[in-house]
Amino acid sequence: MYHLKPVMTQNDACEVPSCMYTLKPVCSFSFDRAPCKGAAGGTTVDPISAGIDNLLKKAESDELRMLAERQQRVLQQLAELKNELLLMRTELKLNTKATATQPSTPLKSKAELKAEPINRNFLQDFVVNASPDYVPYSLLALKNLWKDRLNLQVECFTHSTVPRLTEEALNFQKAILTTSTTVNNLPQIKVTLIWKNVGAYTEMITSPTSYVPICGEVNILRFLSRCGPSEFNYEQRDNVVEADSILDACYLLLNKQNVKQRQQILRTLGTKLGKSDGFGGADMSLCDIAFTSAVKQVQRTIAKDINPNMAKCIGRVSAVVGL
Repeated sequence: MYHLKPVMTQNDACEVPSCMYTLKPVCSFSFDRAPCKGAAGGTTVDPISAGIDNLLKKAESDELRMLAERQQRVLQQLAELKNELLLMRTELKLNTKATATQPSTPLKSKAELKAEPINRNFLQDFVVNASPDYVPYSLLALKNLWKDRLNLQVECFTHSTVPRLTEEALNFQKAILTTSTTVNNLPQIKVTLIWKNVGAYTEMITSPTSYVPICGEVNILRFLSRCGPSEFNYEQRDNVVEADSILDACYLLLNKQNVKQRQQILRTLGTKLGKSDGFGGADMSLCDIAFTSAVKQVQRTIAKDINPNMAKCIGRVSAVVGL
């Protein structure tokens, strides 16, 4: 392209008006390349850089101090939370963790667990809200399984939102009301079962004034296993982590509405079961009860996916605890 002569050259002189006095630039020292002598006679950095460094150091010091105070408050809150959890473990009769100086002892199997007396102070009456379409078979199983150790006295009522009970709910209600213990003076828990439209989320309420429900049949089983007979507490066995994962899978099997998701969870439970008679081996475990109850509630959608060993486990539980 063609060349264009510059509109303004750098060498053009600019006349400054002389009607006012001249003022030295305020920040002229920042452009002064002449070194300044310090107290020790050496060269120092320029004042702006030094001021910025001082501000940064002060801000960093303040941030570190605030961070240390916040960390101290968090550690204090964690210590208080730990003490509360240890107190809850003591009240719920759970094993406390071994100290760092003592070797941890493995949890006992059911064959080694002793039937300790039930502390009646931990027993509390509660209400269960359940849907007639999702019958909580685990209550009947525990009532029959604990009939020589703990009396679950169940009363049934129907909420106004339920026009009529299903055939499964009627059979369950008849079975749980006719089952009674043969031992006198047993510890007792009164359970009020209310048929209500709550879907698959079975609710347990321990206090009518503070409505804080425990949702899920599996979580109700966890609660009862802690306050019930000690020999049936799954948290005192040697496979507590595996048992918790099985119980979580049973909870998902009930609450997942997608058929494909239920089939995937059922396959996972089938893999965990393997070729064993039950999840607890030869002994009847809480996982077997939770699995049997969950499958019986959703068997209409997953009946074809139940393998023979699962059916055998369900039949064994049904025969032992009367489901």
